[in-house]
Amino acid sequence: MKNIIIYFVLFCVVFTQNNQQAEIMSETPLHPIPEEMTYEEYQDMNRRINIGVGLAFIPIPGIVHRYAGEKSTAKKLSYITIGGLLAFAASSGSQEKKWPESDYELFIMNEGLDNEIRYEKIPVEITGNDSVTYKLNQVYKRVNRVGGNPLLGLIGIAAVFGSYYYDVFHGLKMIHDKREAVRFKYGKKLQYSVRPSFNPFASKAELNLDIYF
Repeated sequence: MKNIIIYFVLFCVVFTQNNQQAEIMSETPLHPIPEEMTYEEYQDMNRRINIGVGLAFIPIPGIVHRYAGEKSTAKKLSYITIGGLLAFAASSGSQEKKWPESDYELFIMNEGLDNEIRYEKIPVEITGNDSVTYKLNQVYKRVNRVGGNPLLGLIGIAAVFGSYYYDVFHGLKMIHDKREAVRFKYGKKLQYSVRPSFNPFASKAELNLDIYF
């Protein structure tokens, strides 16, 4: 048990250091911020694909599009997912317990109560004085489904999974496209650029300044 705890702690330390290195390497080289850049463009430029991938594992409808700044699309995906869940729930219908029909005479105990018990009186022997011997066979309630539509369930499942995959793949594409659009728009106006770098062997980060004439 102690070895497992030690390995887990070491894994967390290494994972944290790797994330810190990745964050340094993923810093955008656009500094300083141009005067005409809007706050929305600044947000688009600094959104991370790896964060979008991490959010995809959280079961919240439209979460990737919401992170990408597409709030209207995220809201639509939320409505589609909720509608799909409701459709799936409605497709199952309701369950109802009923006593089955019987061709034999019934012997009923506690009739009308919650603990009602029914037996079928199955004749097995007739004696000389017309006396009939019966075998009692207990009868149980059967569960019957009322309403429901399997097609509605398939539509609900398709809506839930379809909205999820659309949110993940299209949302990540939106993050990438918005980043590229901002970098292309303002990158052409720069006469210099800053390139961050990290040396894992020396455990230090550097900023490289490139000036264009």
